[in-house]
Amino acid sequence: MSPVAVSEEVLLDSIIAVVNEDIILSSEFVRERATLIRQNPPNLPKGEKLDKAVIERLIAQSLQLQKAAERGIRIDDSSLQRTLEDMARNNKMTISQMRESLNRDGINFLEFRENIRKELVISALSQREIDSNLRVSDEEVEALLDAEAAGSAGYRYELEHILVKVPQQADGETVSTALAVARSVASDARDGIPFNRVLQTQIRSGYTDIEGGNLGSRSLANMPKLFADQVKGMQIGDITEPLRSAAGFHVLQLLTKSSLDQPATIRVRARHILVSTRDGTSASAAKERITAIYNRLSEGADFAALAREVSDDKSSAAKGGDLGWFGRDEMVPRFETLAFSTEPNQLTEPFFTEFGWHVMEVTEREVEENPRSDLEARARDQLRRRKAEDKYDDWLAQLRANAYVELRGFAKNFQ
Repeated sequence: MSPVAVSEEVLLDSIIAVVNEDIILSSEFVRERATLIRQNPPNLPKGEKLDKAVIERLIAQSLQLQKAAERGIRIDDSSLQRTLEDMARNNKMTISQMRESLNRDGINFLEFRENIRKELVISALSQREIDSNLRVSDEEVEALLDAEAAGSAGYRYELEHILVKVPQQADGETVSTALAVARSVASDARDGIPFNRVLQTQIRSGYTDIEGGNLGSRSLANMPKLFADQVKGMQIGDITEPLRSAAGFHVLQLLTKSSLDQPATIRVRARHILVSTRDGTSASAAKERITAIYNRLSEGADFAALAREVSDDKSSAAKGGDLGWFGRDEMVPRFETLAFSTEPNQLTEPFFTEFGWHVMEVTEREVEENPRSDLEARARDQLRRRKAEDKYDDWLAQLRANAYVELRGFAKNFQ
């Protein structure tokens, strides 16, 4: 079914999915789909693949909100108001100004407000169901530090990734088909075809249960154990055989490998200019703006003055774009990778993160010795995050497997 056909059908606000005792309406689908298209992040699927991804997002959200209700988790109006005030303050706005900004971008403030409430509820649920139950032993911390000292874990790995999805209760034929696609993906990549082109070829051929992208630069402790067990023996350029998880079959390629700063820590100071896509600005429009900004900087414009004038990160814009000093694992992956691979006083080309489009300049770099206590705290934090990521994926897959989900109307095409 074409995207146009979907849009025409969902104008009738019908039920498109039953999720346990909850329902998902076509109007919810339209709003969620429009939000994703407006933000237009890299690797956004197209056509039917996007429609299916939107439905799955809504189902996952419904399941988590239902579980939160069972646990008695709720966000009251005063807590929600404090969060909104913090968001407005971080953008140097009042609540009224933020409402007006959203309205100008065609975003209903009341819907935005309730979406923030849902995000807070799901975050609280995750903390209760997953984070609070995680345990990292002293033995695990020592093992990680020993491995890093011995060199087996003392690296950061930049990975390309493609996932061929497999539903939790898939039959044998579906699993076999997915495995065949994953093997084809790995084979094409070994023939030298870039991962993004392999991904797009599969999508154009009609296979929609597939997604991928760059995972950024991570230590072994900051990636799923399934990946870490494979990656530590790989050389740059190597491509894995399909790796099976609860989500499906994964294919990885190792792009870069760099030493961790052990027993010293590298810290950088950087400044950036952000063109946000979180305010409803499309990624394409944001990219045009950041490219124009980059060209002005390349021609000698003053970075600090330009940041104060145009950056959407209001907290750093007031300081000429300065983000201060930061270390590893404090920024989102793409931002971190560029910050630690760019020489001081060098300007990056425009790049995209979940916040929007950036241009960055690293202004200083320093090396500090790591006390043993700091190494242990960092190792414990890395292990907790890896366990949380693994556990969340499994928990959500199990929640989906145990749910009653009935797709209706046009959504039945995506079963």
